[in-house]
Amino acid sequence: MAQTSTIKSLWHFTKGSALIYCVCHTFAKHVGELVICSGPSMHPAVQDGDFVLSERLTIKNNNVQIGDIVGCENPQKAKELLCKRVVAKEGHPVESHLLPSGRVPIGHVFVVGDNLALSTDSRQFGPVPEGLVQIRLTLRIWPLNRFGWVSDHWFWDKTDQNKKG
Repeated sequence: MAQTSTIKSLWHFTKGSALIYCVCHTFAKHVGELVICSGPSMHPAVQDGDFVLSERLTIKNNNVQIGDIVGCENPQKAKELLCKRVVAKEGHPVESHLLPSGRVPIGHVFVVGDNLALSTDSRQFGPVPEGLVQIRLTLRIWPLNRFGWVSDHWFWDKTDQNKKG
């Protein structure tokens, strides 16, 4: 009898754990997730060891704006996520030896780290396809003395205050 009770408890625990995993995975894949930042390229806005909440709704709504700090897949190293600031979007002028036309191509963004001396970004590898942009950083939650918004607009706000062109 005790063995049946143990198996039942184990089964309930397994079902509960699987449900929690599925909910968390779905939330992270479609809404947002916690990002632990590393490296000096975005200093001082985002520092090594910061815990930042990110969201995907801006990306899904095609509402990335100039000035947003985004996480994008590194075009040179698959599976590596880079956190950089969007400084230009498609059609915007950019001074770069990698862009003979002097403009960001359609379907791309130009991303740069705030700490220019220590950042590998679009200045080295060129504009990033919008499809590689995965998340937008929104709220720093750690360290507590730096708690606050990283972004200045909501995912549904289409008014781009920093349009260039």
